[in-house]
Amino acid sequence: MQLKKNPQLDALNKQAVSRTTMQLKTNPQLDALNKQAASSEKNLPPDKKSKSWVGTLLRITFISVPVVIILADIALTYVFASCGGGNTGKREAKQYVSSMNKGQQAIYAEDGTFSKSMKGMGIGLKTETTHYKYSIIATKNAAFSYGVSIRETKELTSYVGAVFLVPVSKAANKEKTTVSILCAANSPGNTQPPAPILQKGVPVCAAGSSEVLK
Repeated sequence: MQLKKNPQLDALNKQAVSRTTMQLKTNPQLDALNKQAASSEKNLPPDKKSKSWVGTLLRITFISVPVVIILADIALTYVFASCGGGNTGKREAKQYVSSMNKGQQAIYAEDGTFSKSMKGMGIGLKTETTHYKYSIIATKNAAFSYGVSIRETKELTSYVGAVFLVPVSKAANKEKTTVSILCAANSPGNTQPPAPILQKGVPVCAAGSSEVLK
């Protein structure tokens, strides 16, 4: 016994096939973008072609993602501040200096240099809040971020963060990567903590301060 044809079903099938065919047709705008991308790639010198996609990957990994994390850190700081309490200022400074460390690592991954100012980091951090003053000192091989209490008080601790350039490996001494550390002064007050140092390629807090572990 043969199945009878269903005119309505046949019509639906034809309509579906027609839509699928239309979707598979060439998209002029997409073709134009593809041609432009291919043309740009052809115009790159041989040594730049391999670096183009690597640079894009680095921007995504070390710029976009860290910036999102930094903005989340800042948001958390304001949440903590709105909650009040004796530890509000400490949370703020710890969060800010940690974000400054991440910002410097992201900037170095993109530009091959450290930012020498808060404004140059471009992540919207203030240089002064109710409880702390923030500043940056950058050299060719390191960047130091400070969160120093404005007032002499037993409730607030000053912080310092550092990002150092170190070789990727002993074999690849010319290739550099970044390592960071966050330190807190051992005693509360408005004195700037001593800058961290490198010992055998490992960042350590200087005397008078201790590492802040996450």
